[in-house]
Amino acid sequence: MANVFNNVKDVGTVLSKLAAGYLQDNLQFCKTIDKEPDSSFGSVNGYKVGDTININIPARFIPTTSLDITSSQEDVVEEKKPLALDTTRTVGVNADSLEMRNDISEGELLAKGERILKPAMIALAHAIEADIIEKATDAIYNTVGTAGSTVFDTATMLLAKNDLARNLAPMGERKALLNSASMSSAVNARKGLFQSSEDIAKQYKQGYMGSADGFDYMENEMLTTHTNGNDISFEVRTAVATEGQATLVVEGLTTTTGTVTKGTTFTIDGVNMVHPQTKQDLGVLQKFVVTADVTADGSGYATLAISPALYTSASAGLQNITAFPADGDTCNVLTGAASTGYTQNLAYHPSAFRFISSSLYQPKNVEMSGTASEDGITVNMVSDFDVLTRKEILRFDCLYGFSAIRPEWACRITS
Repeated sequence: MANVFNNVKDVGTVLSKLAAGYLQDNLQFCKTIDKEPDSSFGSVNGYKVGDTININIPARFIPTTSLDITSSQEDVVEEKKPLALDTTRTVGVNADSLEMRNDISEGELLAKGERILKPAMIALAHAIEADIIEKATDAIYNTVGTAGSTVFDTATMLLAKNDLARNLAPMGERKALLNSASMSSAVNARKGLFQSSEDIAKQYKQGYMGSADGFDYMENEMLTTHTNGNDISFEVRTAVATEGQATLVVEGLTTTTGTVTKGTTFTIDGVNMVHPQTKQDLGVLQKFVVTADVTADGSGYATLAISPALYTSASAGLQNITAFPADGDTCNVLTGAASTGYTQNLAYHPSAFRFISSSLYQPKNVEMSGTASEDGITVNMVSDFDVLTRKEILRFDCLYGFSAIRPEWACRITS
């Protein structure tokens, strides 16, 4: 076999591989959710697919007890969720000629990972993690826990487990993502319960929960805080009559200044959840989330954009509620007091969400460039000299996209 020697042309690839490894090592939530392959955004018949693809969600059917299906044949209705490759996060580093002369060598700037590259990728990982956790949280309507409480005992976590189970989330691989205060509460609440010797050791030595209550526990300080609007008391103004409607007209807000914020979760009296498969009334109120900030008009009315969309039995397999909201039905906010922020811990199945990371166009007439991926996390690297400022400039970019494909397979645990 012939010898293979790296040369300067290979440095960009080597650096991008090293960067991708550091980045992947410092992501947590992102690593635990489903990944869309980069090939999904390739070309079809010679044409690029653009920055958005649709992820199909399988149709659901309602079995019948009769051998005669003349009147019970169902249409195939597949839902779809968009996944857009539209977000970038970048870290740029530079050193001028005097710094290169006196303080740092080119080798240190470009090759010594521990001094420059690793801290840069940790910062990039934190930025990506914070962004996608916030997007995930804003898409989730299942909510349990008591706002302002730090109690994360078994009863609280089993409420989250119930929400996932009611929505038929797969049993395996369920995750619980808690901040340090919530994790401390979870560990303390379970210190006297039966656990494996390995998990007990982690609790005492690391303050780590391990696996319990049907979840693998993880600690993360990038969890988002949801702040409620200045109004948390309102009711339905206009009865809903359209299948698939994703808006709700409400009243009772403070005139001209009343706000309801994106990410606020609530229930509606008289609107129950149905079993996703059998469509039987589950006897619990369906939970909803507001998907855009809104301010009341001069009459105290506002139109909330909400998720999930509203489907009754007239929609067969898509049905998710027992009845449409009616005029005067009370809306019950689940996320705490007005104008107050609360940390949103998460419980979820990996397939609730989808992440995609891809390469960017790489310029050719530069000193170095490269693209590399590590477990579905792609880093793009470019290095060049700026003659106007006499600076050596190094940049690392991550192009990615995120979508809540099945938000019903996740639950917020407010604290």
